Amino acid sequence: MNAIIGSSLLPLWVSLGFFALIWVYMLIHRQFRLGVRTPEEVTAFLRKIDWDETQEVFDLARERSLRLYQSDRHFRRIMRVRIHKAREFIARMYHNVRVVHEWANTEVRIICEKPREMWTDHEQQIMALAAEAAQFRMLALQRLIQLSVWTVLRIESWTPVPSIAALRRCGPGGETDLIDLYRRLQNSSSQLALAHGLAFHDEVRGGF
Repeated sequence: MNAIIGSSLLPLWVSLGFFALIWVYMLIHRQFRLGVRTPEEVTAFLRKIDWDETQEVFDLARERSLRLYQSDRHFRRIMRVRIHKAREFIARMYHNVRVVHEWANTEVRIICEKPREMWTDHEQQIMALAAEAAQFRMLALQRLIQLSVWTVLRIESWTPVPSIAALRRCGPGGETDLIDLYRRLQNSSSQLALAHGLAFHDEVRGGF
């Protein structure tokens, strides 16, 4: 009887163990973030992105050309590398947006103490930046999980090769372009940085 009860509870214990591991991971991962981030704590943490390479990896026309003119074996090898590149580039973008998001959220806490009608244009821009940063992080995280699964399963080696470039289109109908959203965040972040001087603006722009 005890053996039967124990075996019936096994799925429950496995599920609890799985969620416990996730909780521990999130708790540890949280220690690598700054709950409060000042402008002086932004640029040193930004990771440079090579935009020529990024645009090439997420170029649908370029990918179609590779699929058309390369042998199947060579194309699968190329796509293996592009999966790794896509994950690396999106991870850098996610990291940079997280840094800027933490900076914006530090300002948001102060702004929210005021009535909405008293927000200045600068404060409204900060609120918009925080909202867009949250949207980007959610979409980018979904793509990172997807690319991680593809990497572990080596999906390009045994299934019809999925499109890497198409991953830039997010949302139920693909209405959000992840690369364009990042570019908008880059522009809005550098514009907001002007409030702290031209040098800071240039550093944010260059580091993003």
